[in-house]
Amino acid sequence: MAIASGTAAAITAAMALAGAAVGTVSSIQQAESRRQQAEYQSKLAERNARQAGQSAELADEAARREKQAGYESAVKKRQEAARIIGSQRAQASASGAQADAGSQLDQIMDTAEKGELDALSQEQQGADAAYGQQLRAWNLRNQSAGAMLNAENLNNHA
Repeated sequence: MAIASGTAAAITAAMALAGAAVGTVSSIQQAESRRQQAEYQSKLAERNARQAGQSAELADEAARREKQAGYESAVKKRQEAARIIGSQRAQASASGAQADAGSQLDQIMDTAEKGELDALSQEQQGADAAYGQQLRAWNLRNQSAGAMLNAENLNNHA
């Protein structure tokens, strides 16, 4: 009976040791799985950071184009006003009226004023659109920085 109880104790100890070994292997597998998941998430965050950075560069370029388009529209409006004023002066001269006095001058001044206001409006629209793109670029850069921090954090815990 002493042998049987010794054998039972040995079997119990062996089973406990086997259980601990299985638990250890399971813990190692879980840790490896978490490491792989963190590595994957880190790579994903790095990719997101690169994409956000590239999108920010595109938004910066769009802002430059918007501002340039506003400037070009303003130039066209000023040229259009100058052509209209030239036509008004020519009509006044053809009719024998003095172009730089009286109602003719008032009409020319009104045309010049409206032309300049239209030009300034075009420039402002371009500046507003450019500002919107600059804000978009700023937000994308912040997203990129956040994604990079997330990637670094995941790398540190992998």
